[in-house]
Amino acid sequence: MSLRGEREPESPEVPRPAPREWSPDIDVPALALHEARVWIVDLDAGLAPGEDAEAAEPGAELAILSADERARAARFVRARDRRRFARCRAALREILGRLLGEPAEALRFRAAAQGKPELDHPPGGDPRADRLRLRFNVSHSSELALIAVCRGRELGVDLERVRPILEANRIVASFFTAAEQAEFAAIPAADQDLAFHRGWTRKEAVLKAFGMGLSGLSAQHQTGFGSTELTPQFTPARPVHRVDPWLLWEAAPRPGFVAALAVHAGEADDSLPAPLIKP
Repeated sequence: MSLRGEREPESPEVPRPAPREWSPDIDVPALALHEARVWIVDLDAGLAPGEDAEAAEPGAELAILSADERARAARFVRARDRRRFARCRAALREILGRLLGEPAEALRFRAAAQGKPELDHPPGGDPRADRLRLRFNVSHSSELALIAVCRGRELGVDLERVRPILEANRIVASFFTAAEQAEFAAIPAADQDLAFHRGWTRKEAVLKAFGMGLSGLSAQHQTGFGSTELTPQFTPARPVHRVDPWLLWEAAPRPGFVAALAVHAGEADDSLPAPLIKP
């Protein structure tokens, strides 16, 4: 495991990720090579005045979902969760469709290595083609979702609403390194809820970028808990911005939420995308 500390300069090949508010009527500018962008999606937006967020069912967004996505939405017990899932999937389709210049409803997805979703493409396709270069990851918590997209580099994103976690100490003992466990134990109790979610989202972002869950290699990637002030903009994670091949950023996209984003750092002379997950 290699860890690089706070003084390391940011990679000039990976610009700082830019968060953007999502609405179906906004423009989606083209992504430059290696540029990462994160859309903030309000999953309860679009409700009619006075409409109950708990009871409102999915609406027009269902029309652009695949049959499988509609079936997945229908399996949620609560109307709120059916609607939020459908809105999130519709936003992902619209963002990717506009970046590719294709109809949102025509996009097809598949599971790559270790089950991470990617855009479907013909076998043996040109690795320079946007369908292969365009990497994405999605996370949602409560009424908010983040959709992260990068052209040419793998990435992972995680979002959490900050709330008390009664088993935080057990989770840290199970999925964090010994050094991280000692760091967490030294954090004042009043600050542990926020610190836990910062550490959790950092860990999840890196593992989602790899395409694996926390039960995999979580304790092999030391990400820490962070102590610097969070802002709505993504800033380099401190004290460790680079974790193995990943550059790590974090933000507070809304009050009460924390997010982390991991983007493959690549090589200084890299003119092609960083290694992608292959089928």
